[in-house]
Amino acid sequence: MTKKIAIIGTGGTIAGQGASDTDLTGYTAGVLPLEEIISSVPGVRDYGPFVCNQFCNIESSDITLFQWVRLSKLVQKCVDNDDIAGVVITHGTDSMEETAYFLHLTVHTDKPIVITGSMRPAGAVSADGPINLLQAIQVARTPESYNKGVLVVMNGYIDSARDVTKMNTTNVATFGSPNAGHLGIVQDGIAQYYMCPLRKHTMESEFGLPEDDDLPRVEILTCYAGIEEIMGLAIVATNPSGLILAGLGHGTIPQPIRKVTSNLPIPVVRASRTGSGIVSKVPQDVEAGYFVCDSLSPQKARILLMLALQKERTCKDLERIFKEY
Repeated sequence: MTKKIAIIGTGGTIAGQGASDTDLTGYTAGVLPLEEIISSVPGVRDYGPFVCNQFCNIESSDITLFQWVRLSKLVQKCVDNDDIAGVVITHGTDSMEETAYFLHLTVHTDKPIVITGSMRPAGAVSADGPINLLQAIQVARTPESYNKGVLVVMNGYIDSARDVTKMNTTNVATFGSPNAGHLGIVQDGIAQYYMCPLRKHTMESEFGLPEDDDLPRVEILTCYAGIEEIMGLAIVATNPSGLILAGLGHGTIPQPIRKVTSNLPIPVVRASRTGSGIVSKVPQDVEAGYFVCDSLSPQKARILLMLALQKERTCKDLERIFKEY
């Protein structure tokens, strides 16, 4: 008997509708139910059977930490079922990379977990949702997709949740991995892999989920030329559990912000707003008590720090975590 693919719907543009078939930006996301989206995909039944779950139907910019935790628990429940071969999640593209990375660190399985969506709403001219969903299911059905962690499948490419990012506001070719490159390509109905994620994930991850669905609060402060001290003071005054500084260039922190964020009683991590490259440790980090994010984006460094701070960590623990994940 063929095992099932669990398809979980969360909304997004793939479930969106516009006022006309040429409305590519002013549409409403999270309108269509999951079953209707699946039924619009030619040939999809060849890759069944499926079990479907409409988790939510929202614009992905509105997703919350609470929903991340609940979604992770749902995905874990699916992959723990012997009748499930893998999971496909439909999701809005705005926060897709963040949801993917959260699941990458919190779901413990070697089964394929694939996230997809679209840049154009259903019914729009050249809508990309149907082909993206079909290819995501094909990836989930490919045996080589096992033990790859959470995968993002968009526009015929396969990317690791750790490295993928949205790089364009509207183009269907928006997703890529600037530092690592695509893991593979979907062609002729199967996933063709050329790269493999090496940092810890899923089965190797040490991170769990809070029983009360509440995670430590970690904030991001984006730096810019001329930023004033008051911006740092304001965010520190909210008493976060941790802070990510999205610095300029190689994570350079302007002096006004360095002045108010050095040697705080919470972990402060230097990242970069540039979108690619590595932020490595420099002598000034020791003076300021900063950690560095390696090649993680500020938003993904935030996720990693949130999960790490669920328990008490030493400086060495946090340094190790940012090197291993």
